Amino acid sequence: MGTPRRLRCSGSGTFAVGLVLLFGAGNGVLADAPATAASAGSVSGDAPKSLPQENFLSSVTESLRLDPGHEVVRAHFDLGSAPNSHRYYCLIDTKTGRREPNGVLGHPLRLPDGTTGIKVDSVSLYGCDDAAKQGMLITAGYLLQTPAGAAVAQSPQAPSPAAMSPDKIDVAGVQLGMSLDEARAVLKSKKLRETHEATETLGYWDAAKGAMQSIADGRFVNILAAWTAPAAGEPLEADGESYEVMFTPVPGKQRVMAIIHSVGYSRADAVSETALEVGLVRKYGGFAGSNDLPDSPTWRWQSGGGVRTGDPCNRRGLFGGLGGLNLANSVRENIALKKPPDELRFEIGRCGVAIVTEDQYTANGGALPADRLVTRFTVTAYSPSLALEGAESAAQLIQAAKGVGNKADASRAKARKVPNL
Repeated sequence: MGTPRRLRCSGSGTFAVGLVLLFGAGNGVLADAPATAASAGSVSGDAPKSLPQENFLSSVTESLRLDPGHEVVRAHFDLGSAPNSHRYYCLIDTKTGRREPNGVLGHPLRLPDGTTGIKVDSVSLYGCDDAAKQGMLITAGYLLQTPAGAAVAQSPQAPSPAAMSPDKIDVAGVQLGMSLDEARAVLKSKKLRETHEATETLGYWDAAKGAMQSIADGRFVNILAAWTAPAAGEPLEADGESYEVMFTPVPGKQRVMAIIHSVGYSRADAVSETALEVGLVRKYGGFAGSNDLPDSPTWRWQSGGGVRTGDPCNRRGLFGGLGGLNLANSVRENIALKKPPDELRFEIGRCGVAIVTEDQYTANGGALPADRLVTRFTVTAYSPSLALEGAESAAQLIQAAKGVGNKADASRAKARKVPNL
């Protein structure tokens, strides 16, 4: 029975292909503090300061299992506020590849090979996966090793062509910030069977007339969709692909504001889960490796250009989730017109200028990680900053049209003959 990725049990403890951790023996010295939260791309000021606690048994089990000779630090998270804050370290067993589930209190030690060992004081009830989901997990400053023995720095801002600027974020060829004609050209090149353009018209409520009034030249393309869905009679697990692209509501100057790209595969053509996750990390960065990719990952680009992970602002639901392959009846209200500007500004400040999410369906979720096959995945990208830009431009056009209408009404009123009272 298949398993959606976001429901799949994580923490299998198996490394991505090609990554092996080696432990350097010898006595170490007290390690320097890792990079600060701000420089590491963490949530810092807007991150939650508490986490739910795991059950007591999980802490005891980890305490009994820990092997100081093979455990190194892969990340940390901080809880509480100064002067009562505490740093919890997340460990990985270099012999088995198992990521220990609970954070530990202790004293980090810099080892000769550049990795970070630790003298454990106690195992906490706080989970590392929970910290990752909240965007609190910091990996910068901790080294892992390649099979050749070379130290490799983990960084939430791993090299990524998308990390330069939010308007360069690309989802299968469609970029945030693209013009309507550019997006049309990309989708045409995909040679999908069906295409559809949904339009809207800017307007405003005229209280005097008690009706909505459309503004002149106010029509714009809201959604551009293209898809090839399984034909009638074909199984749900069949080859197919879809794009749903939403634009800013600026007639004649639309820009891509959101992208939803879904791909479906038959069992015969399914892709390796490992290959997909390695590709995601290479493209969008944010994680040290595919082994650190959580279920339903979220990337958040900041105004300064860095990328953070997790969804502490709970905005993933806007476009997240597994998308459909048949968009014939897909109708979405333009997000820039639906949300007030203050809410969009909140999203930019708390979430980021752009958000990318991913979900996938693993057909054989119970198999070993190396054998798992993905038959459906969806990547979405959404830019609150582009939405705000579009909302403000649309508001100016509407305000200008209302002003013209008011002047015309006043002119007509003056031209009317004054009644004899």
